[in-house]
Amino acid sequence: MDWLEEVLIQCPQCGEEFAIQIETAVDGRVELVEDCAVCCRPARVLITTKSGEVECLEVEAA
Repeated sequence: MDWLEEVLIQCPQCGEEFAIQIETAVDGRVELVEDCAVCCRPARVLITTKSGEVECLEVEAA
């Protein structure tokens, strides 16, 4: 089983989509800050994983 999942998120500041990789090996909730690949401004990403899959993903301005 692949424990990395690539997902597209939309930057809350410029609206462009970019890909991030999420580790799904451990169930639970993780909060991280990712810089937008387009405008370089930070986005707060809240991720919930369960059974090796992304169950919930929220993105907001950091």
